[in-house]
Amino acid sequence: MKKVLITGGSEGLGLALAECYAKDGYHIVLCARNRLKLEEAKHILQNIHLCKVDTISLDLSVIGNSQKLYETVGSVDVLINNAGIGSNGISWKIPMEKEEQLVQINVIAMMDLCKLYLKDMAERKEGVILNIASTGAFQPGPYIASYYASKSFVESYSQAIAMEAREYGISVYCACPGPLDTDFYHKHDGRKPKNVMSAEHCAAYIYSHMHKKVVIIPGLLNRIVYYLPKKIKMRFVYRMKKKALKEKKDAADR
Repeated sequence: MKKVLITGGSEGLGLALAECYAKDGYHIVLCARNRLKLEEAKHILQNIHLCKVDTISLDLSVIGNSQKLYETVGSVDVLINNAGIGSNGISWKIPMEKEEQLVQINVIAMMDLCKLYLKDMAERKEGVILNIASTGAFQPGPYIASYYASKSFVESYSQAIAMEAREYGISVYCACPGPLDTDFYHKHDGRKPKNVMSAEHCAAYIYSHMHKKVVIIPGLLNRIVYYLPKKIKMRFVYRMKKKALKEKKDAADR
């Protein structure tokens, strides 16, 4: 039985991707911080898809926990680096500790897990890695600077290692979704846009478009916007985020 490890797999896009693999009979391993949500996700997968599911409650913002996860899970056929957090606000006013946690989860844990599993996969001459970035990877993001920068790293790093790993029989992909209908915005002080894609729709698109190209962009509008000049996209983000922050401040002052 093939095995897939999904970080941030207890809800949202991670859980939706887990369902895609569960339908194909994979042994699912979910990693997330919230033990209760992990158990809920396990219950859903086992009862609907009758698949084998293991859960690991682990905080990837803690240095060394990527190594611990790798040693606990062992060899996998597919690694999905989906865990990620965001931050909104004026860059120098966001607490340093919060930004460092973001970089640890979004960048360092992702990179460490890639390095650990690439070594295993290279020895076996097979394997798949899927890293989850964002359409935010394609331009700087004023008032969401660290998050967009972290996703730019994910996209760039994924493309580079995909080229390196190809000759070893390893496929590396990077999915860049736009806004999704998940709890991400609520958790990270952001405002959910009106037109969002469901996590299930996004996961299905990613799953069906792997093996076609390294960078996968779900959503026709997102694929069109990709080709706009970077400065135009950056200006749009600036205006959108500034307006959202003002509305939040006005609401708090009432």
